[in-house]
Amino acid sequence: MSQTSKIGHLRRLVALMTLVVGVAFLALTYLQVEWDKREALKQHVDDMQNLSTALTRQAESTIRDAHTVLIGIKRKLEITGYNAQNLHEVLEVSRAQLGVLRDVEGFTVIGTDGRALITTIPEPNANYSAADRDYFALHRVNANHGLFIGAPIRSRMTGEWVISLSLRLNDAGGEFRGVVLATLVIERFVDFYQTIDLGSEGVIGLVKRDGTILARSQMAPENYAVNVSKSPVLRMINDDGVTRGSMVLTAILDGVRRIYGFDSSAEYPIVVAAAVSEEQAIEAWKNRARQTWLLSGIVLLLFVSLAWLIWRALMRQGQMEASLKGMHRELAEANQALEIIAGEDALTGLATRRRLDEALQAAFSSAAAQGQWLSFVLVDVDYFKRFNDQYGHPAGDEALRQVAAVLKRHAKRSADTTARYGGEELALILPGAESAPALAVAERIRADVEALAIANEGSPYATLTLSIGVVSCVPGRDLPTPAALVAAADVALYAAKGAGRNRVMSGAAPA
Repeated sequence: MSQTSKIGHLRRLVALMTLVVGVAFLALTYLQVEWDKREALKQHVDDMQNLSTALTRQAESTIRDAHTVLIGIKRKLEITGYNAQNLHEVLEVSRAQLGVLRDVEGFTVIGTDGRALITTIPEPNANYSAADRDYFALHRVNANHGLFIGAPIRSRMTGEWVISLSLRLNDAGGEFRGVVLATLVIERFVDFYQTIDLGSEGVIGLVKRDGTILARSQMAPENYAVNVSKSPVLRMINDDGVTRGSMVLTAILDGVRRIYGFDSSAEYPIVVAAAVSEEQAIEAWKNRARQTWLLSGIVLLLFVSLAWLIWRALMRQGQMEASLKGMHRELAEANQALEIIAGEDALTGLATRRRLDEALQAAFSSAAAQGQWLSFVLVDVDYFKRFNDQYGHPAGDEALRQVAAVLKRHAKRSADTTARYGGEELALILPGAESAPALAVAERIRADVEALAIANEGSPYATLTLSIGVVSCVPGRDLPTPAALVAAADVALYAAKGAGRNRVMSGAAPA
């Protein structure tokens, strides 16, 4: 081949390489940006779940404190009687309690005619009557009803919007003697919710399980009449028995699409939902995406400029073949290094979460097509935070490496995949393994790690141990997606933790 032909061939090769690498680089940038978006949304899901749980505990505590005072008043009056002295003693004790119960407007004892016998509210309405209130009517005819949490009402004592908490009062013969009432100021819930920055379209709502809105950060109490019992969140709680979770949906009240986290109280019929606008949730991601695309554009421009300079240089010299071969080698080495970095966790040497997702998708699809079994093992190092706090992060890293080595040792087949799932969680994919063999492998892993006898004073077992969740299924028949398989394993893992840790638990795939 003549020198001119060689140069022409190399010029065409450079042009092709520029096109291929440019397209590949843009594709990788796109995948990175989309992955970052998914992670950003996932982080907001976790944040909303944690926030809703914290706010549920706060609401429970507020109601519980008031409930405790109501029980004390009820017992005092039912045992000692309703004479003026006893009522005065109850009034003084109730006033003292208001000093520490900042969300309680007041306590009131209501007689059989609906009028207040005593109240802690200063300068009460002389014409006050609760005879037509829902809570009064309920307790008058129902002797067995416990604490009743009423819908928001405007207080006839103060004019404030309040939530009523009430208990029935009986006489010595068990006949209706009235109602003891506590009122919670809705504005104080709303003010507290509004101190939490969820963006201009974020919202926090406290509702009863029957759909009654008790407090909402973005709505005035006079508009609470809308019942949200048909919302997907309450349907999940009331119909499916879900107590805590998350979802993305369009709100019934204002039509805004949000990421919701919710938590249902086990003590009272209340639910707290915290939500951030999906649009606002990805605003930071949009900024990162713009920066990523800008940087990628600059890098790509530099790459194309470099290729153009090479292409021009080929016009002037015919000795570029060796140089191009060197560039090809460097590019191949760089691609190989990138592949290793992207696919292998630097600390443990296991596959990364991304590689795990790819392997699980492939194994799931293959098993579904062939009607074969697939097992997924999810491993968590017990009390690992305490271990890090006690021995330091370098020791924690070394412990993770030893656990990973045990996991690798039990991935005996070429199709088995071990990966770092995240933090101190590891995972193992066992294609073709039914439940019994998978559980046996998991138990050997647990026992081998325990046998390492790595000291952990923060654990009741005094050594480093594992909790393991295992799920086996025939994909497509038992479970519809890899995500469902991972979720089932996560449930099994939490069952192992709940049972005391240092054990293997199997999660049953639905038939």
